[in-house]
Formats: sequence, structure tokens, C-alpha cells
Amino acid sequence: MENETDKRIERLEGEVRALRLELDELKGVKSSSVKKVEIQKDLPLKRNSDEEESHLVKLNKAAKTKDSIIKVPIDKNEPEIKTLIPQKQRSFEEIILWLLPKIFMIILVLGVLWGLKVISDFGLFTNALKIVLAYCLSIGLIILAMFMDIKRPESAQIFNIVLYGGAFIIGILTTAAGAILYEVLGLYFALLLALVYIAYGIAICYVKKNEVLSIFVIFTSLLLPYLLEYMNFNGIIILLYVLLVFGCMQIVFIKHIQSVAMYISYFFSIIAVQVIWSLNDDNAGMYILSHILLNVILLLVWWHLYKPFSKWRAIHGGLLFILSGLTVLMVNIMIDASSLPLLLFAFIYGSFAFWANRRNESRVVDIAGTLSLLTLFNLVMEIEAIDHLEMVLLPLSAFLGLMLALKLNAKLMKITYNLLFIFFVFIHLIVDEIEPFWTLEHLNYLFIFIYLMALLLYLRNQSKVELSEDGKATMNFSLDIFPIFPVSYFLYYVFIFDFTYLSMSNHLYLTALVIATFMLISLFVPEKLIGRVLRYILIFAFLLMYFNLLPNHFVDGFDIWLNLIIRAIYVCSIIAIVGDIYMKGYLYRTWISRLKLDVDSLIAVGIVGAMLLVYSILSQVLFDGIVNYFLVVTGKTLLLFITASISLWMSTTGQLKAVKVVGYSILAIAIIKLVFYDLASLNLIIRALLFMMIGGIGLFLSNRLLSNNAKEK
Repeated sequence: MENETDKRIERLEGEVRALRLELDELKGVKSSSVKKVEIQKDLPLKRNSDEEESHLVKLNKAAKTKDSIIKVPIDKNEPEIKTLIPQKQRSFEEIILWLLPKIFMIILVLGVLWGLKVISDFGLFTNALKIVLAYCLSIGLIILAMFMDIKRPESAQIFNIVLYGGAFIIGILTTAAGAILYEVLGLYFALLLALVYIAYGIAICYVKKNEVLSIFVIFTSLLLPYLLEYMNFNGIIILLYVLLVFGCMQIVFIKHIQSVAMYISYFFSIIAVQVIWSLNDDNAGMYILSHILLNVILLLVWWHLYKPFSKWRAIHGGLLFILSGLTVLMVNIMIDASSLPLLLFAFIYGSFAFWANRRNESRVVDIAGTLSLLTLFNLVMEIEAIDHLEMVLLPLSAFLGLMLALKLNAKLMKITYNLLFIFFVFIHLIVDEIEPFWTLEHLNYLFIFIYLMALLLYLRNQSKVELSEDGKATMNFSLDIFPIFPVSYFLYYVFIFDFTYLSMSNHLYLTALVIATFMLISLFVPEKLIGRVLRYILIFAFLLMYFNLLPNHFVDGFDIWLNLIIRAIYVCSIIAIVGDIYMKGYLYRTWISRLKLDVDSLIAVGIVGAMLLVYSILSQVLFDGIVNYFLVVTGKTLLLFITASISLWMSTTGQLKAVKVVGYSILAIAIIKLVFYDLASLNLIIRALLFMMIGGIGLFLSNRLLSNNAKEK
């Protein structure tokens, strides 16, 4: 009886769990208004035929045998979940099928042109008949495209755009050929036909919503100003035509959000205005006004399309910046002595920035504000209030553009303004000098250094350390490479300053002092602040200066003491580094130990380097005539014995084999020098003092070595 009760309880618990599972599933399913859930799930429960089914079992069977639709009320505050349908990617075959009609239409147009040329060469048809046939072909393509729109809409998406566009191109080319080449059409009649075709092109762009077609139409339409120029039309009429075509196409761009076509149409519009201005000797005022109107239209349409740009806003911001900057450059070329157009441009961009700021669009504020500032720079250069001011404003304008590109993360802007900034800096370094001291050119050296430091700080704040698979930080340009540039630039400035104002004997002691200072600072500054490469660059520069200090220098005056002071600083720097490594101090713990260098060899090289530099100091003071010859010879011998003693002492305390070899080698050199050179060159008093000092040093060293050997045994 108890077993049956346990089985019933177990079965009921299973049914309760199944019902709870179904209830949870019902709660998890959501719909837009009423949620319908169809329950068709069998419970894997085994029953004996003679068992009486409980009430829960009956309910569960009824749910299984009957399609139950459960309605769950929807909370109105609950956000609606939309099903994201992934966009289907075009296959390679579909891409080929999409390109083939366009390729064949280009082939058809070329065939028509070459056919007309063949007919003309053989004289089969008159010029008038050839033009009529070309127009018939253009109209025939339009009729065929309309027929396909009606009868075969499933294939019209592929072919009708090509047909409409081909008809437009053939019509425009035929009109130009009939008016200019064959002179069959009157110029004004050809102009009327061209305007009809352009109106047709704008209309099909509006209806067909194809951006490639819009680009073809605007490009072909903006060839007409050159025909008008050929017809000796008034410049105002040509400019009105350019403004009218560009303005009408904006309706298409706004309607179908065709940003690429908008940029291309603006570029060719300002190029057309610039070319027509260059071909005429008219007053530049109306051409400048055309540039201003075109740019205002671009700003308004760009703002209207700004939100649909979505994730591509950085690229579109960069394109707006470049095109507007190009417009300001063209206007700057046009103006003669008047700065009013630049002031008007600065006001337009400033107003645009204010408008964007009222709508909390910080990215647009940056773009427009920078454009306004750059225009003001052009205005100041145009006024020419200060001589050579352009050498300051040009690097500053490139720097501002580069900062804006970094903030917007606009790749095209970053490439453009990076190249401009590098170009202006190199021109400045080649052309400008720092003499005399109080000049704008000299001050610009400091300005450029400030620009580089600002870039360094901004890149450091924006960059993040990325780790590789083994957990080590990967090389980063902003964090590891870029710090080299401002430091190298500053060292170059110090080099020029030293060579121009301080160095009287072509020895750059200020430069050597700055390099030693920077090198020592880099050793104690964490890598996260200076990167992982700058430290080694400074060490390399330190070594170059070290080798430059080894030979004797021809110096006089104050340079004698500068020479000795700089050498002493380099000696102290080397001794400090060797001492830190030997005592396992800060540098050893934070840097040397991680590099897994041979500490023994490193200390040995440092000892030899310091000794050679001190030896060169003694040679220099003898060369300068500051110290007596006998004292220098004595000092060199003492230096060898002291260095050997220190090396052997360090080897006994630190188990440094390479240092021990160095110590014994220097000791052998010192003894040879003492016996074979000093005995013959020194007088009796100095010889006695020297031998007593060396004997004392030798006894101390011997005692130290013997004591250490006894301890080891």
C-alpha cells in the first residue's frame, strides 16, 4: 500500500512539474496584441490500465488532445519586440547579373559612337541623318524601358535603370555632337534639346530612386556649362544654370537619401564654377557668390540627411569638412584684395555651429566651428596684418583639422590632414630659422611642439591597451610609437638652438645635456606614460653622444668647462645606472629583470664605459693645459687600479664572472702601465706617492679577495 502511495505521489509531482513547465513557456511567448500558444506536448508518464487517473492527469490529457489557445494580456508599457530579419547578402552570381546590364549599356553607347564615326568616314549618311538616327535610338531605349516597366516588372529593376540612363547619355552626347562637331543643330535649339534631356534625367532620377543613375545624370548635366561657354553665353546665365541643376537634384537626394550623389554633384558644381571663372575675365564677385550659395545648399541638405547617415556619420562629417574646406580654398584663390567673402563664410559656418549646438549635435558643432576658425585664419592671412603669419596659421589649421578628424574618427580626414600637417612641419623646418631670437618663425617652433604634445595627450586618453593571447600588451601606435615624435622634434629644436646661439666650437653640449636628462627621466618613468620604444631611442641617442665625448675636443673659453661638466654628468649617469643594477634597485626591479638581460655583462660594460669616459676627461684636461702632465699620468694609473679594485670587489659580492674578468684584465693593464710607462715618465716624489697609494689599494684588495675565498671554502 505504501509503495502505491509513493508511486502516485511521484506521478503527481511529475505532472505538476510538467504543468509548471508549460505555464512558464506560455508566460515567455509574446505577441503584438494577443499571444496565442498551441500546446502539443506529450507527457512521458507511464500508467497502469487499472490505475485511477487523478484530476490533474485528466486535465493534462484534455490539454494534449485538444488545441488549447491561451490568451495572455499584453502590458501596454512593455516595449514591442521586433523580429530582426537579416538582410540577404548578394551572391557572386547575383553581383555579376547586376553588373552585366551596365557593362553592356556602356558597350552599346561606345558602339553607337564608333558606328557614327564609321558612317562618317565612309560617307554613307549625311550628318543630319546620323543625328536623327542617334535620337531615334535614344527615344527607342526610353520606349523599351517603359514597355519593360509595364509588361515585365520582375526584370525591370535590373534593366530599366540602364535603359533610361543609356537613353539620357546618348541624347546628351548626340546634342553636343550635333551642335559642336557636325554643326547640324543650331546652338540655341541644341541648348533647348539639352535642357529637355536634363529635365528628363532629373525626372527619372526622382522616379527610379537609383543613386548610380543620379550620379550619371548630374555628371552629364554639369558638362553643359562648357557648351554654354563655347556658345559665349553670359557668365551669369551659366552660373544660374549650375545653381538650378544642383538645386533641383537636391530634391532627389533628399527624397531618396542619396548622400554619395550629393557629394559628387557638389564637387562637380564647384569645379564647373571654378573652370568657368578661369576661362573668363569677368568680375569674380558673382562666381564667389555662386560658391557661397552652393555651399549653403550643401549645408542645409547635409543637415537634413544627417540623421539617416546613422553609423556612417564620421565619414559624412569628414566629407563635409573636406568639401567645405575646398570651397574656402577656391574662394581664397578668386578674391583679390577683398576679405568680405571669407568673413561671410566664417559667419555661415559659425551660424551652422550655433544651430547644431542648439540641437545638441556636438559632432556637427566641431565640424562647423573648425571650419569657421579656419576661415578666420584665411581672413587674417588675406589681410596680411603681420608678416609671415601664414607660416603659423598653416600648421595650426592642419593641426585643428587633424584633431577634428581624430575626434570624429573620420579616416579620410585623418589621412588628409595628417599629410598636410607633416608637410607644413617639414616646410617650416626647412625654410624657417630661429635667428634672430624674437621672430614669429622662431616662436612657431614652440607652437608646433605644443601641437605635438596636444596630439600626444589626446591619443593617450583615447587609446586603450590591448592584450595578446599570451596576456602581453600589443604594440600600439598612439601609446608606444607616437611619443617618439614630440621628443625627437624637441631634441631637434634644442640642437638648432644650441648650434645657433650657444656652441662656439661646433660641440653641442646643451644637446648632450638634454639627451642625458631625458634618458635618465625615461628610465624612471613608467612605460604607460612614455611608451615602450621611446626609452630605447633615448638610450641610443645617449650612446651616440657618449662616443662623441670620448676623443679630445678643440675648445676654448667657456666651452672648456662645459666640455668637462657634460663628461662628468655622463660619467655620473653611467655609474648611477650600474650601481642601481648591481644593488637591484628601482631600475632592476621595474625594467632590467623583465628584459631577462645578462646582468653580469651589462655591469661589466657599464664599468668599462665609465672608466673610458673618466680617462677621456683626464686626457682632455691635459690637452687643455689645465693640469700638470705628471698629475694626469698618475691619475690615469690610479683610475685603472681603482676600477680594477671596484670590479673585483663587486665580483666577490655578486658572483659576477664577467665583472671579475674585467677586473683582472684592467688590473693587468694597470700593472703593465705602472711598470713599463710610469717608472720612466714620473719623477721620484710622484713615483713614491703613486706606488704607496697603489700598494695600499692592492693590499686592501688582496685582503678582501682572500677573506672572500676563505668564506667560500
